[in-house]
Amino acid sequence: MSRNVRKKLKNGSILPVELRCEYLENPLGVDVARPRFSWLLESSERGQCQTAYRVLVASSLENLNKNIGDKWDSGRVESDRSVNIVYEGEKLRSGETCYWKVRVWDRDGNPSPWSDPATFEMGLLEEEDWKGVWIGARDKSISAPLLRKEFTINKKIKKARAYISGLGWYELYINGKKVGDHVLDPATTYYHNDQEIDLHDRVLYVTYDVTSYLKIGKNAVGVMLGNGWYSSDDAYTIGREPYGDRPIFLLQMNIEFTDGESTIIVSDNTWKASNGPIIYNDICNGEFYDARLEKSGWNAPGYDDSDWDEAEIVEPPGGELDSQLIPPIKVVETIKPVKILKPKYEYGGVYIYDFGQHFTGWVRLRVSGPRGTKVTLKYAGRLYDDNTLDTRNNGEARQTDIYVLKGEGTEIWEPRFTLHGFRYVEVTGFPGIPKEENLEGHVVHSAIETSGTFDCSNPLLNQIH
Repeated sequence: MSRNVRKKLKNGSILPVELRCEYLENPLGVDVARPRFSWLLESSERGQCQTAYRVLVASSLENLNKNIGDKWDSGRVESDRSVNIVYEGEKLRSGETCYWKVRVWDRDGNPSPWSDPATFEMGLLEEEDWKGVWIGARDKSISAPLLRKEFTINKKIKKARAYISGLGWYELYINGKKVGDHVLDPATTYYHNDQEIDLHDRVLYVTYDVTSYLKIGKNAVGVMLGNGWYSSDDAYTIGREPYGDRPIFLLQMNIEFTDGESTIIVSDNTWKASNGPIIYNDICNGEFYDARLEKSGWNAPGYDDSDWDEAEIVEPPGGELDSQLIPPIKVVETIKPVKILKPKYEYGGVYIYDFGQHFTGWVRLRVSGPRGTKVTLKYAGRLYDDNTLDTRNNGEARQTDIYVLKGEGTEIWEPRFTLHGFRYVEVTGFPGIPKEENLEGHVVHSAIETSGTFDCSNPLLNQIH
């Protein structure tokens, strides 16, 4: 219980906390016309309960602090419900930010203090709100294309939002910095449905607050694309047909200035496209990264892209654009290896990293060596008795990453557009003898908060948990 909650409970027996809109805390990009509100209850007394609630939604924090619900005032509602309370106010607009709070009445009819304020911001609600077009690299053979555009800002920025969908996956950069900490974005969906089954065809887009990434003067936005489940370099080898023939993306950046004016940066054929250091990527098979092909500064202002191709406008993927209102996938934990094994028989230059547990994700490599050195990382969940990698559970997935050194001091790398399930990693081609600090495991899954713990007298159950 926070100090603020304890302070408020001195003035009442119950308090609404952990406010959520569409199950998320202060979400951006809500594209539900009538969002749903939820909260938890905190009390210093046993057996307390909610008997009524009142929700206020305002267009400004100032109005909310004055208890003016100019967007919606539910009034006192006799109900013990605190989940999925549907917004019943005036129509919400694309990009609009709203502020809301709630108070409840306890079992004795006493009102609680108002909750702390929360926010939600609408996404792009109508098809005509999207001004950009889907684009990709003209050369369909590029595994993970780089696309970039420069633009100039001459005014002080009040607010900037980027709306992006990159299929299969993308990384968004502004002025050389990666935007956000999501990985494997957006979540996989049925982008279009060619089967005779009842599925909702949709394409997810993600909303970012990019105000702090922009500056007055020259700016650059860059996008790196990967195949994901949408396209593939060799889709048929693992028994699936791709949705598209190359990675593509759609982007719109809405920028509001302090003087009340605004501008929009969109994806179109004024963008430039080129190949990058990823020469192969597949969701199951792995990633091949050649650091010698890196284009330093490609996502920052001032980069010379005169030899890059013009981006190509492509056909949309077909599904309906929906905001990604789910917890994103992130690197949620870093795991150190517990030991390094050598196969019992003579396998020169082969090392097995044991991370002590099975997990999904990948490894981060730290290495230095001659230019052109190729380090191969192969993943599996089991070993044979002679400490060699047992890949039978991998099925048809190769689960292999390859990194080629550029030969410039210590190089740190991890894949972007693949996902592995493993405990052991076989390392070959490493320059010298690898140590435990040369590899660390990155646990990757949806960033869902832990809601409880488990512990019992049975060690096996504890280990499984």
